[in-house]
Amino acid sequence: MVMSDVTGKKVAQTLEHVAIKIESSKDYLCELDGAVGDGDHGVSMTIGMRSVARAVKKLPESVLPQEVFQVAAEAYAEEVGATIGPLYEAAFAAAARAVQGRSSLNSISDWAEIYGAMAQAIKSLGNAELGDKTILDALIPAAEHIKKLATEGGSLKDALTSSGEIALSSAVSTKDLVPKKGRAARLGDRAAGHQDAGATSLAIVLEAFAEGISSD
Repeated sequence: MVMSDVTGKKVAQTLEHVAIKIESSKDYLCELDGAVGDGDHGVSMTIGMRSVARAVKKLPESVLPQEVFQVAAEAYAEEVGATIGPLYEAAFAAAARAVQGRSSLNSISDWAEIYGAMAQAIKSLGNAELGDKTILDALIPAAEHIKKLATEGGSLKDALTSSGEIALSSAVSTKDLVPKKGRAARLGDRAAGHQDAGATSLAIVLEAFAEGISSD
């Protein structure tokens, strides 16, 4: 089966799917966050993605992918003032710049650019590195994985799916890390053994991207 064109409208529908999947994981994300933080990460993510879903739902059929990502950036930032708000604003805005002028995103390399741009934007804004027990510990491995697949060929569906799986397994592996950034960093070694909520929600986002983009 050949995937349908990944147009701007398809990206918008996918972001609506992301919002649903994040909301269904809200309690789990809050539970993870409660071990080392305020316990509200699931709420913040749900509020942000609900806002994104409402905004992109209004976009016309002819919308370009870059416009969808830019609207998503602005919508998320409007609703979420917590630390995660500026990070997702930066990530979605970077995705918009990465696909500027393209009418469809049908290749693995398109999504490798998107994930790479998102990772770089979050890294720059948060001044964090791989291993700091942050969102980047799920995003960077996924971005590196799909970048490698872009040179090897294969189906976009398989590439997005396996990237989501890499992100999730990497998020689970954050249990072994000691946080270097954010509120959890104050706990030091006491935060070891706890899975990072931000990395986990990012993995859920990428899993939802794979599902949404691959759906008919």
